[in-house]
Amino acid sequence: MEYPHARREIRDFPPGPPILIAGTHRSGTTWFASMLAEPGLWYVHEPFNPNKHLWPESFTYAAPGSLRPDVDRYFEALLRGEYRSTSNNSNTDHWLMPLRLARPPIGRVMVKDPLGCLLTGYLAARFDLQVRVLFRHPAGFVSSVTRLGWPVGGFLKDFLGRSDLMSDHLEPWRDLMAAHVDRNDAKAAAVLHGALNVVLWNQVQENPSIVYYLFEDLCAEPLERFETIFRELALPYNHQTRQRHVSLCLEGADSPAGYRPHAVARRSGAMATSWKSQLSEPEVLEIRDIWNSFSIPSTEKMNIGRSVRRLPKSHPFSERVIDNALWVPHLY
Repeated sequence: MEYPHARREIRDFPPGPPILIAGTHRSGTTWFASMLAEPGLWYVHEPFNPNKHLWPESFTYAAPGSLRPDVDRYFEALLRGEYRSTSNNSNTDHWLMPLRLARPPIGRVMVKDPLGCLLTGYLAARFDLQVRVLFRHPAGFVSSVTRLGWPVGGFLKDFLGRSDLMSDHLEPWRDLMAAHVDRNDAKAAAVLHGALNVVLWNQVQENPSIVYYLFEDLCAEPLERFETIFRELALPYNHQTRQRHVSLCLEGADSPAGYRPHAVARRSGAMATSWKSQLSEPEVLEIRDIWNSFSIPSTEKMNIGRSVRRLPKSHPFSERVIDNALWVPHLY
């Protein structure tokens, strides 16, 4: 009976524009998507991740206004429900499962992909999407990437070879990026985080339809914030939704020692602040200095009031310096 029920949920899910969730890897996009993943919402998980052998590279970039027929064809197919190996819905993890063999009609689609984050502006311009971008505190990103031992410098080297990406966004930081292409330490991770977020921040500022959130703000008040997000996205919200959110935010591991790389059931408050116990004070201050070298407001200055999600275009980047007391771990 499980397949007929799942098929009905997908078929009968209230229609609406596709949802695109973007942000760097380790910025909370998997958790964010899991919070939105109501039964019946067709959840496309990281289709631009080359490890799925459907797309050839990480961090593909295309400028809004350019033409990338290969990206368009692939993304259109994803929105039609093709490439079902990318689905993160229940009972779709094997090609012989009914939801992949006997394909139900899809009411609404959500795509989550941090490795496609540099396409955010392009996809927002080309498709009728509700785009949500997550930004995370740089120390949180660095702590997570270095704890997992994920590669860093190779991405910087790849970016340096992309003339369009460099000329559109990253040329002022060429020397900084080049100095870290053979490293995978905290400083290199901070440079990668800055480079990715420069591009994302520029795309957010250029397209007023893109809404962004700060990961740490969502972690501080997850139940209230996501009830509002559901309303904004016109997603169904009920008691079962609330209970699911409680299990994802308040009942998981509260220490990085208990984390799995893609686990989503964690105590949200711990997720936002775990870096304080993992990074040394010199590392934190190095990360702060690197972040301040990029043209991005501080995470504090991105959020002007709880009800405002976007900075005015006139916001001065020169005001981006973060107070030392907000960075040094022992002062928390």
